[in-house]
Amino acid sequence: MLDIQMVPPCLRRSGYAQAGTRLLQCPRRFFFSVLCNVRDLHSAWINRRAFLTGVKCMEEYRLHPLLSQKQIASIVQDLANQISKDYRGKELVLVCILKGAFMFLSDLVRHLEIPVKIDFVRLASYGSGTKTSGRIEITKDLELPIQDKDVLIVEDIIDSGHTLQFLKDRIILSNPRSVKICALLDKKARREVAMEADYLGIDVEDVFIVGYGIDFNENYRNLPEIYYVTPIHHSRE
Repeated sequence: MLDIQMVPPCLRRSGYAQAGTRLLQCPRRFFFSVLCNVRDLHSAWINRRAFLTGVKCMEEYRLHPLLSQKQIASIVQDLANQISKDYRGKELVLVCILKGAFMFLSDLVRHLEIPVKIDFVRLASYGSGTKTSGRIEITKDLELPIQDKDVLIVEDIIDSGHTLQFLKDRIILSNPRSVKICALLDKKARREVAMEADYLGIDVEDVFIVGYGIDFNENYRNLPEIYYVTPIHHSRE
């Protein structure tokens, strides 16, 4: 093994002393750590680039308040009270549609007064803009058995109705006791198939919604309120 004394005195007294010691004592480990640092720097650069791209995208749109935290809390509480009353004494499985409904589900279950089981599905139905793509894909399926159980689908917003119809028909194939839908928001003006929520928070106009778990190109999910989005050059105001 190389002797640490081979490191020149000027390096021993400088900030390179520790790196020089590691290099002499274990060259392989030293170079591996260097490669890891380079990899981390590259990842940081990629993340920063993605962040700046998102910021640029967000700067091109304006947010308009639609529902405050207080209004959302009141809606969720009312829904939870009704669900607790209707499903008391039953085996209820909540099926949350990811990603948009995760905040809604989280608040809803904390207000329920009955025991429930929770599962998640993910259905890709939106493109990169404010229009639906018309194509539905399952990227995460149910994991819990639902045969002879009461199933309540939890959705953030009903739009064309195609996604919910697709999921409901698929769930029925597993022979549950019942299948119903709970939605926070409903855009009836966008409906293309006959679909109604059994438990509904509120009807909204035909505007693009963000916040409270709902995104636009993966932005705005973290907002605690609900907004509608318009381009800067075409404000609704």
